[in-house]
Amino acid sequence: MDCDFAGCAIEQGPNVGRIDRWELWKPTSKEPRWLLLSGASDPPSGVTISDRRTRNETPGVRSGTFLAGVTSDLANMERTVGTYLFNTVKDLYLTKSAASGHIKNLFDVCKDEPVKPMLYYTGHGEKGTGNWCFKDGKISIQEIIDMLPIGTYYPMIFSDACYSGHWANFCVQKNIPGFHCLAACPEYSKAIDTGRFIIWLVLSMRMQERP
Repeated sequence: MDCDFAGCAIEQGPNVGRIDRWELWKPTSKEPRWLLLSGASDPPSGVTISDRRTRNETPGVRSGTFLAGVTSDLANMERTVGTYLFNTVKDLYLTKSAASGHIKNLFDVCKDEPVKPMLYYTGHGEKGTGNWCFKDGKISIQEIIDMLPIGTYYPMIFSDACYSGHWANFCVQKNIPGFHCLAACPEYSKAIDTGRFIIWLVLSMRMQERP
């Protein structure tokens, strides 16, 4: 069934979207390789973000709250992905160019091996786009696709950020086999830190994974 919007993973089965139940869910037959990436605690003033991890708190508490959130997220993900981890990047002042470099490195390794790139982000999401926020700018899902070398498996993206449903909808609309995004909330919502990753899943999953 064709659909313009991503649907809730819960409606698609008890294991769908649960990273901790990867062996039961089996979203890909390819060996995965994970990059875990945090955003910056204080994006540029021109980037509109939510108050999930707000920059309007008192100095010291602000960065501490953000750090506690991303530290917990990344630690949980490291335990879950285990030996399939490629790299973890936690930097409260991470720049867009540095983040892009880490993503490109993941893609290069995944092309050479070859394995399936899995890209997880925790941090601020831009209102209206769900774009990932860094110290000096933001990264869109289109920019991530543009980084992908020819002949590499399309990535599966896990966006643990506010308004990340925009990215899941993007994947549904593009309808590229093997290219999917799981998001922490719908496109109009803020993500809530609950201690576990609640995700929304694109509806159209296909087995073909090469560009």
